[in-house]
Amino acid sequence: MRLVITDTGYTWNIRNPFLKQFKDIVLVVCLNGKEVTEEYECFSVPAENYSTVGLGQIPFPEKSDLRALESVARSLRQRLGNHDDIVFLTDNEPSTLYPYYVLKEIDKDNRLHLVANSPLHFMPKSSIKEQECLMDDLSSLDSLFYYDTNKKLKEMEGNDITLPEFYHKTLVDELGKLMPRMLNGIYHMENPPCFFDFASLEYVSLKGGFEEIDLSNRDKKVKGYDFPVAKYWATLGIPLIPSYPEEGEEIKETIERPVIRLDGKKVCNVLREQRILLAKANGIPFESVECPSMGPCAGTCKKCDEESAYLASEMSKIPKKKRVYPNFNPAWEVSE
Repeated sequence: MRLVITDTGYTWNIRNPFLKQFKDIVLVVCLNGKEVTEEYECFSVPAENYSTVGLGQIPFPEKSDLRALESVARSLRQRLGNHDDIVFLTDNEPSTLYPYYVLKEIDKDNRLHLVANSPLHFMPKSSIKEQECLMDDLSSLDSLFYYDTNKKLKEMEGNDITLPEFYHKTLVDELGKLMPRMLNGIYHMENPPCFFDFASLEYVSLKGGFEEIDLSNRDKKVKGYDFPVAKYWATLGIPLIPSYPEEGEEIKETIERPVIRLDGKKVCNVLREQRILLAKANGIPFESVECPSMGPCAGTCKKCDEESAYLASEMSKIPKKKRVYPNFNPAWEVSE
């Protein structure tokens, strides 16, 4: 496993006490052109690369540090090795997402995991837009841990806490307590892509969704880490069992692979409400239990598909002229 941070993070930085025990697997991407510590391994972007222009398809060409990092993305990719779990620890500083952004399309040999925060509501619009843009495509991820900083900040109202204290103390402690569940879950992950569900405090497969959420797991005590703190290096490759997929099977699997959505829970609620309205309008017996998940899922899962298949079957029994379809614009509903 590798933990990737930058030298620009508010919460995940070289001063974070919880990273000390993982110093052998932490990589600090130094966006300011020079190594910032001798305690952790550093990847420093050469100063001359900050004048690089016209490379790639970066969303904010005026960001010289993003341009510079993109110009050495292949070198960063090689530094991380192969066949390992790469965990990007990011926060409300958009530049902490740069390593993930420049690697997400070119790293096909590692399993990529992102730990991120929601933008604070009072942040500059430019920062919120940049963070949203950098996380616009999550299709390459094997997992996402998305922490609602606005919710936590609201819980702290009246505590007379400053913003630096919130970042450097409150969030560090809160996320530090969740780290064993987070990292153990990543190491033992079997059915990616997954999202971290804050209702059960564990990773849940996007495909399984509702059926895999066990709220009793929230009360289980996690004493520590149960995986070796070491890098995985595959210098000569690893043994692979020969696989001979049928023509088009890999393409089909890629197309059908569920993708994590930051608005997944909202999509789920909107589609579920529409199924309830459709059943009621057509007199179809239908019961649907609300999903208890608290996290950015795919917006649909096995349970959702089963409910949709049931309604489609029942609708087919009704003459076409008697079928009722309530007005529904999913794109508009979700955007509201």
